[in-house]
Amino acid sequence: MATSVHDHRVAFVRLLHQSLDLPAYFDAVDRAVERRLPFDASCWLSLDPGTELPTSHRSRMFGFSHLMQLVTNEYLQKDVNKFGDLARAERPVAILSQATGGNLRGSRRYVDVLAPNGYGDGDELRAVFRDGGAAWGAAALHRREGIFREDEAAFLADVGGLIAHGIRRAILGTAATAARGPEPPGLVVLRGDDSIESMTTAATRWLGEIFDSAVASEGAPLTVVSVAQQARRAAEGSSEEVASVRLPTRTGAWIRMDASLLDGESRGRVAVIISPAGDPELPGLIAQAYGLSAREREVTGLILHGHSTHEIAGALHVTRYTVQDHLKSIFEKVGVRSRRELVAQLFLQQCAPRLAVGLAPGADGWFLDGQPTLGTEPS
Repeated sequence: MATSVHDHRVAFVRLLHQSLDLPAYFDAVDRAVERRLPFDASCWLSLDPGTELPTSHRSRMFGFSHLMQLVTNEYLQKDVNKFGDLARAERPVAILSQATGGNLRGSRRYVDVLAPNGYGDGDELRAVFRDGGAAWGAAALHRREGIFREDEAAFLADVGGLIAHGIRRAILGTAATAARGPEPPGLVVLRGDDSIESMTTAATRWLGEIFDSAVASEGAPLTVVSVAQQARRAAEGSSEEVASVRLPTRTGAWIRMDASLLDGESRGRVAVIISPAGDPELPGLIAQAYGLSAREREVTGLILHGHSTHEIAGALHVTRYTVQDHLKSIFEKVGVRSRRELVAQLFLQQCAPRLAVGLAPGADGWFLDGQPTLGTEPS
C-alpha cells in the first residue's frame, strides 16, 4: 500500500520530537525526504532568521570549491530560484526545469556548477523552510538524470514548516544545554511517568513567571506535562500536532514550550525547552565585525531581505534621504559600493570562513560548518 501524505507528515512530526542536534536532524531529514522523492545529492543550510544568511551547512553534494561557486551565484549573479527570492515567495519551493521553461542552460548555476559536475541530464529542487514567517533553513536537492515533478515539490512545500520547526528546535536545544547569553532557554527533563528528573536554573526562573498553581508543588506543572503528552502522542504517530505551546507570564510577556523525546520512545523521557516566544535569532553576523550602529543594522537587515530604499524609509519612518545617508555610512564601513556587493561581502567574509575551516577543496562526504565528517553519509 502506498504511503499517504498524512503518513509522511506524521513521520516529520515524529522526527522533530526526537531531541536531535542540528547535524543529526539534517541527516534524518535528508533520509526522510529521500524516501519520498529520490535524489542523488543534497545541501542543507540553517539560516539566521534575522538576516537569512547561512549559519551552517550539511552537504551530500560537491566539494567546498563548488559550494563557493554556488555562493557566488546566489549573491553576485542573476539567476532563478535563489534562496533569497524563495524566502519571500508565496510557495518557497521551486524546480529549476520549470523556472527555466525546460531550458536548463538559461540558468548560470546549471551552466557553471551543475552540468560540469555530472548533473547535466538532471534537475534541481530548492526550498526555504519557514516557521512563523521566519526562514530557519534551506535545501537544494539534485538529480543526475530526470526532472522533479510538481507533486514532489508540493510535498516538500507541505512538510517545509515542520522541517523549519525542527531546525529551530535543534538550535534551541543546543542553546539550552550550553546556557549562553543573558536570557538562555530553560530545560526540564521529565521521566516516563511525567515526574521531573532534572531542571536547569533558567527553567526554574521561567516557570516561576507563568500562571500555573502546580509550579510551587513537587510535581511537574500542568502546562509542562500537557506539552510533554503532546510529544508522546506525536511519537506514537497518532497525531500531527506539534508539541509546542505559548503562555503568558506574570510580567505580560509570552514564553514558549517545545517538547521532544530524549529516548526515542513515547513512554521514555521528554525534554521540554522553555524560551521567549519571540523566537530568539542566531548570533548576529554583522554588528561585531563592522561596528554598525543600531540603526545601520536595521537598514542592513532590510537590505538583506530585499527591501527598496522607499520600503526601508517606510519601515523605519524616516525620509529616503536619511536612508541614503545610512547606506553611504554602511558602504564605507563595510568597504563596498553597492547593495549587491554589501550582501556578497557579508556572506563571503562572515559566513564562508566558518564553512571553510578544515575543509579541503574538492573533498567528498558530509560537512557541517566546514568540518568534514567523512564516512557518515546516510545509507
